[in-house]
Amino acid sequence: MDIKEYQHAPELVEAMEVVGGQVEDVVRWINKYSNLRGIVGQTAIRGRAGEYVDIQTPEGMQRAGLGDYVLHDGAGEFWPVPKSIFARRYAPLVSAGE
Repeated sequence: MDIKEYQHAPELVEAMEVVGGQVEDVVRWINKYSNLRGIVGQTAIRGRAGEYVDIQTPEGMQRAGLGDYVLHDGAGEFWPVPKSIFARRYAPLVSAGE
């Protein structure tokens, strides 16, 4: 048996929370930087709990609902992350001057 140790490399991502009434802002951000073509983001009926963003990812279409986060790797890929997972895995980047 060959057991090796691995370190999880921290990744720097941009993130935006999906907030009701601001879903169109998330869609514009995705459409501006996404590498994928076609329908990247769409919103449901405005002002309702059913608001969401559909995101075209390399693994296929995925949905981010209200309260979820949409992450961007800086290289054109986007993906949704549930709020509970985002809170455990990601922390705001603190600059040296803060």
